[in-house]
Amino acid sequence: MEWKDVIPVIAGAVVILVVALVVKPALLGEPIGLVSHGSVPAGDPPVYVSSAPVPTPTPFVDDGEACTRNFRWTAIDGGVRTTQVTVPEALFLAHRGTPRFSDYNSWGRYALADTDRPILEDLARRIAPPTANPDEGYFRLMNLVFFVQQIPYDKDDNATSYTEGVLPRHAIYMKDGVEYPKYPVEMLVDGRGDCEDAAILMGGLLDALGYDTVLLRYSDHMALGIRMNEFNPYYAKYTPKYFTYGGKHYYYVEGTDFKWGNVSVGSTAIWGRPLAIGDTSGTGIPSVRSETPQIVPLRYVPEPGEYRIRSARLPAGGA
Repeated sequence: MEWKDVIPVIAGAVVILVVALVVKPALLGEPIGLVSHGSVPAGDPPVYVSSAPVPTPTPFVDDGEACTRNFRWTAIDGGVRTTQVTVPEALFLAHRGTPRFSDYNSWGRYALADTDRPILEDLARRIAPPTANPDEGYFRLMNLVFFVQQIPYDKDDNATSYTEGVLPRHAIYMKDGVEYPKYPVEMLVDGRGDCEDAAILMGGLLDALGYDTVLLRYSDHMALGIRMNEFNPYYAKYTPKYFTYGGKHYYYVEGTDFKWGNVSVGSTAIWGRPLAIGDTSGTGIPSVRSETPQIVPLRYVPEPGEYRIRSARLPAGGA
């Protein structure tokens, strides 16, 4: 067989291979890039590879034991879901051994911790998988909000708020009580936390999906603000509350005050209602209804203070 006869055969084989591997899956609607991360709990949506860069895995994953926590929560569509979170024990212990900032203006950096990022991105994509339908964006957002709102509330000064059963050695003892802002993975491993812990976790999850968020600090509470240009849902029986920062509108999002409905003993379903975005009238927290919060950006950079420098006289004969 001469080369002039071989070339058409090779070209035909290439065309068939392309059709089999690319065109056919696309025509059939099969998700190119569907990946499996081991065993996935029943009810969890699949994880799809997006065009965003794949985060670098935390170096702790294969180096030792892992902490696993199972969450059972109700999605925005009313369905009960289970979600499993696995955190390297070395990462969790490293966070527990890290001193905390007493200045709440710096608490946003906990939400943006690089070591937590791969875990938060994976969790966010499983709770709110990417979609090409722009109308589903609100439901993805609310599922993340709903998930965090249903994590049990517990105060920083309660030993029950920590998986070890004791207060961490870096807890901050202030005149108003104990403060211990948790890294997102600490909140997930503990399975409970207070208002700033919920706001930090929610901020980290939403930031992983590309949302612009800030912390909203009240005299006795902390919530989250999410940037939206125009938010006036047709179903709302309230005026959505927002605050302006840097010329942008940040709408109030509650992280802890989940409204439970009918919960029967032994029932397989848990019914409740999340506090919707911008709804401050439905919360039972007085400061939220009466105060204007201080806005704390997650990417806070402290500015140097002002100092007055006075001239000093040199001693006689001195240089």
